[in-house]
Order: sequence, then C-alpha cells, then structure tokens
Amino acid sequence: MTEQEIKNGIKDVCEISTEIATLYADNNALVAKLNSVPQDELQKASDYYDSRSGVIVDLRKDVLKYLTEGNKLDLATLEGFIVKHKTGKENQYRAYKNYFSIFFPIITFYGHNPIRIFISEFISEIINRLDLSGKVKQIYFDFQGARQQGSDRLWFAIFNNKQATQSTGLQIFADFHHGTIKYGVYRHSDESYIKGPIEVSPENFDFEEMIKLYSDNKQLIIDDEPIKDKLVTIPLNQKRLYKISHGSFKTKANESIRDIFKENQWIVIHENTGKGQAESFKNDLTEGDYVYITIGGNKLFTIAKVKAGSWGYVPEDITNENGWIYREVEYVKSAINTDTSNLKILRGDIYPSGNSTLTEVKIDRIEEVNKNIFTPHFGVEFISEGSTKIKTHGELQKHPNNIILFGPPGTGKTYNSIDKAVEIVNGIKSNHEESKVIFDQLKKEGQIEFVTFHQNYSYEDFMVGIRPDIEFEHLRFKPYKGIFYEIARRAKENYSASKEQTALAKSFDQVFNEIIKPIEEKNENIEITMVSGLKYKITDVSDTTIHFTKPSGGNQHTLSIQTLQDVVEEIKEVTSGLSVYYNPLAKLILEKRKPSGSGEKEKLKNFVLIIDEINRANISKVFGELITLLEEDKRIDAKNELRLTLPNGDKEFGVPPNLYLVGTMNTADKSIALIDIALRRRFEFIGYFPDYSKLEESDGDFLKHINKEIYYRKKSADYLIGHAYFMTGLDTFKVIKNKIIPLLMEYFSGKTEIVQEIFKNSSWGVKYDIEKYDWIIQPAS
Repeated sequence: MTEQEIKNGIKDVCEISTEIATLYADNNALVAKLNSVPQDELQKASDYYDSRSGVIVDLRKDVLKYLTEGNKLDLATLEGFIVKHKTGKENQYRAYKNYFSIFFPIITFYGHNPIRIFISEFISEIINRLDLSGKVKQIYFDFQGARQQGSDRLWFAIFNNKQATQSTGLQIFADFHHGTIKYGVYRHSDESYIKGPIEVSPENFDFEEMIKLYSDNKQLIIDDEPIKDKLVTIPLNQKRLYKISHGSFKTKANESIRDIFKENQWIVIHENTGKGQAESFKNDLTEGDYVYITIGGNKLFTIAKVKAGSWGYVPEDITNENGWIYREVEYVKSAINTDTSNLKILRGDIYPSGNSTLTEVKIDRIEEVNKNIFTPHFGVEFISEGSTKIKTHGELQKHPNNIILFGPPGTGKTYNSIDKAVEIVNGIKSNHEESKVIFDQLKKEGQIEFVTFHQNYSYEDFMVGIRPDIEFEHLRFKPYKGIFYEIARRAKENYSASKEQTALAKSFDQVFNEIIKPIEEKNENIEITMVSGLKYKITDVSDTTIHFTKPSGGNQHTLSIQTLQDVVEEIKEVTSGLSVYYNPLAKLILEKRKPSGSGEKEKLKNFVLIIDEINRANISKVFGELITLLEEDKRIDAKNELRLTLPNGDKEFGVPPNLYLVGTMNTADKSIALIDIALRRRFEFIGYFPDYSKLEESDGDFLKHINKEIYYRKKSADYLIGHAYFMTGLDTFKVIKNKIIPLLMEYFSGKTEIVQEIFKNSSWGVKYDIEKYDWIIQPAS
C-alpha cells in the first residue's frame, strides 16, 4: 500500500466513526441516514433478509420494505414499526440499547465494504512490515460490532498464533473511535495498554510512527506463548464445574460464529434445550463457577469462569435463528491439546462426546476427569480442598468486640478486614483466597455484613427510622430497620438460643409465609380465630398489607405486616379497635415460631459487621445511643448490662456479646470530622502501614523514597502511600501517573513544584508541562 492510500483509508474510517457517534446520539440523524441509503444497497439488504426471520429481523424487513418502495421515514414512523414488533417480545429487545443497534445493518452491511477492504489490506501491510507472517493471527470487528448489535468503534488485533484468541494474550491493537485512531500493545485480560497508547487525529496520523512502536515491541508478541509445561491447580472453593458443548456450531461453515463467541467470551445454549439444561444455564450457573468448553465431541477449547450477570439473547444476525442465549465468562486456560480422539471410548455426559450440552461435573468425579481431560489436555487440575467448612464446634477464640484498622491509603485495611472478620467468626486464620470464599458464604448466610460509611449516612440507615413508601400511590412512610439493627437481632437470637440450649426459633417471615401459603398457592382464604370465638378471613396479602373480611362481612380495614411483626417481637402494642384482629394472628405466629423439641440445639456463633471508611460519616450522629451499648461491660449479660428504648418503640434493645465491629479508617482523609473521642475509647486500634517487602525491589525502593519525602513535609505517617498501589498489575508508569501524582496533588493542595521535588533523586523523574498542562514521567537516567 502507498503512503497516500493508507492516509486516505485512515481518514475514511475516522470520518465514519464520527458519523456513527452522531447516529448513536441522535435518532433524527439516524432516520436521515436510513433515508439516504442507495436503493441498490437497500435491495441487497432486503435480499439478504428475504429467507430469514426472527424477532429483530422481521422489524428490519418491514423498514427495508418501506424504504425500497420509495418511501421516506420520519421518527414517528420508525417508532411505530418498533412498537409493532416489540410489543409482547420485550425480553428479546433488552440487549438493544438504542435505535442504531437495531437498524445498523441497513447502513453498514454494504455501505461499509470499502473500509473493510482497506482494513484487511492495512492489517496485511502491518504484518508484512513487521515480518510476522506465519507467526501471528489477526482479527477485526467493524462498526457492526462483535455482538452484531452495532458499534461506535472499529478495531483490529494481531496476536501470537499459538494463543487460542486475542483475549488470552498480548495483541498489537488499533482502535478507531469518535474520529481518532488509538494504537499500542494491549492486554485484554485487564484491558490495559502495556505500550502506548498513541491517539491521534487522521490529519496527524503517521504510519511510520505506528510501525516503529509495533516494531520496537513485536518481540513481546512473538514471546507471548501459552504456558504448557506447568500444571495449574484451580481450587473450586465451593463453586461448581460444568461441561458445555458448542457442538451445534462445530462445522467449518460456523467458524465465524464461533469466532464471535470467542471474542465476546460467551457460552451459549438454545433456550429450548431439553432435560432442564436451558433452565440450569439461566438459573444454576452462578458467578465463579467453572466450565470447560468443547466444540462438539471432536475439539476442546478452553476452561472459563462464569462472570456476574444474567443471561441474554444472542442477536439473530450471529446465529441466523432465534432462541440462542448466552452467559458471559472469563477465559482461564486454553487447551494445550485440543484433539479428543483418545476420549471417544469414555462414556458419560461429562465427556466431550457425551450426548449433552450442559452437564455438571460432580465433586466425586473430579479425580477421574482431571486424569482424563484437564491434566493432559489443559495442563490443569481441579481440587476441592478450597471448600473449607465453617467451624461449628468448640469454643470460639475471644477477640476485642470493637476494632478499627487504621492507616494511610493503600495499606490493605479493607483487604485485611475480610481476613479479620473470618478469623473472628471461624476461629481460624486462613490465607486471603480461602478467607474470601468463606467471607462470601457467611455474608450470604447473614453472619457477616459489610457497609461503607459516607457523608450522608445516618442513624436511620444504621439503626431504625422511617422512609417514604415509594410503591404506594400517595405520600406515606414506612418503618425501616438498618444494617446494625438487623445483624444485632440475628446475633441476639443465636446468643439466646445457644444459652438456653434450644433450637433457633423460626423467623417472623418464615412463619408468616407458611400461614399465607394457601392464598399464594391455591387462592384460598385463611381463617383466624378471635378471642370471642368468631373467625375473620384473610383474603389477600400484598408486600405491606393484609386484606381481610370481618365476621360481619365488612372489609374496609386492613392490617399492616410491619405492625404485626412489631407486635410479635413485642416492640409495640396495638390499642385501637384493630387489636382484636392483630393479637390472635400475632399469637398464632408466636406459637409457630417456637422451636420443636426435636430440633437441633443452636450453637453459639460470632457475628461481624465491617464498617469501611468509618470516619467518613458523622459517627456521633450515626451511632447515637450505641456509643454506650457498644462497651463490652454494657452488653447483654455483662456486668453492667444496659438496654435502651429505640425510636421505633423497641423497649429492650441491647447489643449481644457475640456481635463484633470491625472498622477501617483512612488516616489521610481529613476532609471529614475526625473520629469521635467517645467512640475512639471504645475501639481497639490496629495500625497498617506501607510494607515494602511485598513489592519488587525497584518499586519498594522507589516507594520508600516517596514516603520519606512525604513524611519530611507532613511530619505525620497519616499521609504515606501504601504498597497496594503497586500490586494492581499495572506498570509503574501508570501507577505514578494515575494514582500517585493525583494523590500527592491532593495532599499538597495542587502545588506542582512540591510534587516535582518529592520525586527528585528517585528512580522516576516527573515534570509538569505548563504548555500541555500534563505530567511528563520517565525513568531517571
């Protein structure tokens, strides 16, 4: 390609990216663009869709027919087409975020062919100039997008041909977006550039500069091969493991579809897949579960980890049919031997040739599948040892009831609060990975809670109060119980039951739901016997209200579920005429809450509330009367036990001894009032400071220099910078530019000369450019 051809091509792609940005933002501009598409391109798109059908496709066909007949769209007409096709099928439309994502094919299918030809030739030119032929693969996605839902960017990647996809390794990358081109060496796993990026307008683009950057770093791509000889151990940590087959797309003709699945890191299944597999795909797969992906029975692909998020429909333009659904995953380890010939004789749905799409690999078969599939084909072994059981027997180790982990930013306070909470509950110290697994489990079970304080956090958020009822048509308020109140209640129930050697009583919600089950399942009324012997009938229950019919037949009154719970928990009494209806129902619930004699006796458990950034709220206001109740000798059954009446009417509220508070406090945050003296003396303080031994020697020495300079100027360790800033996986340049310098600018009120002085004589030099108003950062010579 000539220099002028490259210059013209870059200009064309950038101009189209600018145009598409407008089409995303302005539906009237989109309508105008649809009206300007040449008739021959409209006819080609109509011919393409002629034999196809689908929820989105049928809408496009209607619009194409309207345009090919010589009509001109306006926005109201276009919206009319959308309403016609979308009504009753909203679920299939939820992935389409704007009008361009629906109608882009009419514009891009054929109108963008010239830039596709240019990009293909441009990639080939780069590979040839870098002498990488035979060593790399390439991929690009244009403005139709990797998900075939339209995109406001065009990008391409060149990567080592031994990598399964560009997502698993390093890549020579270029991205056309909103009128500019940005390029560099990119790592998809953490979405970061390790070299570059350079971002320029088409007028300032210099192909030789691009080639120089790529050439200087091409060895990174050449050396970026998957690790084959090292066995990777993956603990399941209470997560599950599945096989999923993409066998429906195993033919050579469907390779482009598989490429799109790979680019998006999707696993897919058809919603009509039988034997409960589709429902399991939607509902049973949870964040952190593992899957190994096989392309039918003949080819293994990769091991992946399920990401957070619900399922969605695969656009019809990808699969050419309706009903395919996807979940997003993160690739963990590509197959080092994709051939499954030696596995053909092995029977069972868990193997690639098994007659199933989605199958769970149970724990009792892990060793078998490790031996046959994971170790020889992926260089991986799964183990279940990470499934640490929660300690339920024996005395729990005593800890201070109230702890604050304090220190400057980046020293691991929040990180260590997780380990501390698990240690308090479990009585055992574990490594952080195991602790995080246990922490997540205990949080689901309500034994650990986590909250972050902020300037607007209030007593009503923390303890009790009232909030507007946004679901009611008129303005009204409903009681609200905060995070501390709820965990204190659970801890107290456990403490009382373990002390009395009884089973734990059922919760109000459990019993109430049991009582109203006939209404929910059979639409049957529920009779409640009153003190007089007469009966009233509960006819319906909403989220907040009980509807009933009196013995006389009247139904003009209702009961509040919250008030009923307060009566059951002896927080309030009802003295109005409705007491004759509240009290017998409350009595029935109390009887059903009692644990049966055969129930397992409750064992004492510790409960932990973590309060991150505890000093960012007005803590005197947030804690209120808790300041007194938190003291160990003021807790329930302690020497100087205290119980108080709360604003919601709870007359006997106390803090149980098995409830622990773990706070974290950033000492550099002086914008908020310092921690209250009364609260300070009720907490034990544990300091966290920079630990240079956790870093590589060069980073450790550099950070030590920076902190020495900070301490010299601030005369306080509160403003040091923690080691965690250098443990994020980012290179040191980015840490300095995006983390360290902004923090120092905040510490020293934006005085650039002081920040420059702090870096003086360190391994990195910084200088503030007063023309570009940006920092120049480079290793010291």
